[in-house]
Amino acid sequence: MRRLIRYLFPGLLAIGLAASALPAGADHNADLHSQNMKLLSAVPREGTFTQSDLAFDGTLAYAGNYNGFRVIDIADPEAPVVVSSVHCNGSQGDVSVYGDLLFSSVDTPQTSADPAWPDTCNGSTNTTNANPTAWEGVRIFDVSDPANPEFVKAVRTDCGSHTHTLMPDGNTVHLYISSYPLGAAAQGPNCRRAEEGGGHGFVSIVTVPLDDPAGATVSKYSLDPATELAVYPISGTTSFRACHDISVFVELELAAAACMSESQLWDISDPLNPQFLWRFDDPVVNTFNIDLWHSAAFSWDGSVVAFGDESGGGGAARCTNPNDQQGRVWFLDTETGAFLDNYKIPRSMPDTCTMHNFNFIPLRNGRNVLVASAYTGGTTVLDVDALLEGATEADAEVGFYAPSDGSSWSSYWYNGFIVANDHDRGVDIFLLSDRVRAGARKLPMMNPQTQVSVIE
Repeated sequence: MRRLIRYLFPGLLAIGLAASALPAGADHNADLHSQNMKLLSAVPREGTFTQSDLAFDGTLAYAGNYNGFRVIDIADPEAPVVVSSVHCNGSQGDVSVYGDLLFSSVDTPQTSADPAWPDTCNGSTNTTNANPTAWEGVRIFDVSDPANPEFVKAVRTDCGSHTHTLMPDGNTVHLYISSYPLGAAAQGPNCRRAEEGGGHGFVSIVTVPLDDPAGATVSKYSLDPATELAVYPISGTTSFRACHDISVFVELELAAAACMSESQLWDISDPLNPQFLWRFDDPVVNTFNIDLWHSAAFSWDGSVVAFGDESGGGGAARCTNPNDQQGRVWFLDTETGAFLDNYKIPRSMPDTCTMHNFNFIPLRNGRNVLVASAYTGGTTVLDVDALLEGATEADAEVGFYAPSDGSSWSSYWYNGFIVANDHDRGVDIFLLSDRVRAGARKLPMMNPQTQVSVIE
């Protein structure tokens, strides 16, 4: 691997400078960025399919998209290599990996009556929920040979799988499935809205025996009855109770659930029977305004939980005014649910922009630093502790990178670098040259929504 020292020295020379003192500049690609963030490499997307979430195992990045997933070797972050591409019809493509298995979310009904390979991949999308045989849910693949992933099973879940979160449990894994009946493309069988006498109101739990993944089973967790209805003025008023995404902290036996109309914390000491602990909402996150609680992550000491507010549903310009309260990451006290502060990028962006997917850097010194995507706002790195100690958003921002032709869906810290799956571009790898990264732990694998060990 070519040496990266020549990139690190500029950051070392800049130690002590606040991020706001680092002027944003345009390089030959007209990318907007701080001086301490460098784009090392880019793996262009294949075709025009939307790129979605990421998972990691060793030196491999698994990049989901709306037509399957790619396996990319990032051992050399300056020269990543596509190991394989799996083309599989059906939107969302949220991915997680565990051992030899990969799980992929499907949230558009497929016409295949029998979810068997290859029909489950090659069938056409059925956008009407009148077909009782339409299939949607989670696909399981064997990736023991990353160059040749093999299909194992398609697991049907009511209302599909918009996202899923992996919870390891001995010789099994549980997948918490977040789904909801919003929009015609997402409304498969058994996906009723409140005005249709349903309201959804549950999370499917797929339990997968690691030694027999084809024997996966499905159960349900009903949301707390007091969960607020999400009400959206899309094609008439649509209302339901549902979650958009869930993050778990295995060692703490906690789950942070971004339940669209509110954020919740659950006790998952019994993974199949979560227990509601507390809820948080703020009137500014208003579903009538197409605002929804979207993502969640815990700090590595477990003291802070972050919830993202995807204002505009990922289709509106919510960063034109850096000072308004829309499209932010909200930081709460994990024990009590008390509001601590919130953040979004401290500059005006004219196009589709809101905070999206994120994680905390696993720092040995206990400092809380967040890496987050913001669609056309790119990738931002935030010193959360500085923000909570009273710094302005501009001063608390450590660095950022916004490609001029990009729209970052997911941005995560992983083993010394920031990896982003860009909606339009594909996979980007960035180097952050700043003292806040000092002492970051390396992880053997990472599903961003599954945190395993406490760092104190």
